[in-house]
Amino acid sequence: MSTKKEKKKLSRSAVVLIVGLIIIAIPICIFVGILGISAMQTGTPREGSRFDGDLDPAITDANIESLKTKLDALSSVESLEVVLSQGQLRIFIDTVDTLSEEQVDSLLTSAYNAVNSELPISTYFTATESKKMYDLQINIYTSPTASEIGDDAGRQYKLLHKNSAEETYGIDDLAHPKDPALAAELEGLNETPAGAEGETAEGETAEGESTGE
Repeated sequence: MSTKKEKKKLSRSAVVLIVGLIIIAIPICIFVGILGISAMQTGTPREGSRFDGDLDPAITDANIESLKTKLDALSSVESLEVVLSQGQLRIFIDTVDTLSEEQVDSLLTSAYNAVNSELPISTYFTATESKKMYDLQINIYTSPTASEIGDDAGRQYKLLHKNSAEETYGIDDLAHPKDPALAAELEGLNETPAGAEGETAEGETAEGESTGE
């Protein structure tokens, strides 16, 4: 007579143990895989741009050169610099020192119109719901920095700025404070009269001597 061997059935506790081990092993394998991928990519630079999908149409080198020609042809322009960087077009125009505020304002308008003729503001400097566009800065000044001798009464510096999210541009006067009285008061607080420190030191010395006596 032949005897049949009975197949051993896994107990319920063994099945639960196996299933539990599988459940635990899955996230461990995933975690180890992530660590392995990260280790292999260590030291590899990530390529990409924060402007992916934006700045379309793009400002080209040909646009910049053409814009420079138009701006350089404006009256009273002594030196010119056009910089395109990080999604921003910045223009710096150093003009004649004797220009009045009204003349600088007129030149600023002409520069803005020159930009608009080469790079339409509504196309290149106005964002849409789906993409960002370029920001614009136009700096026009008779002197880029304040004079060290304090003779800045006639200095002019106007900044036209337009963020692509803004509907229109704004203009700031960087040479003259909006509140002259407040500016003068703050400047007075920062100034130390000549010899004040010496006088204080001498006063303390004299007081010390008199106290010693």
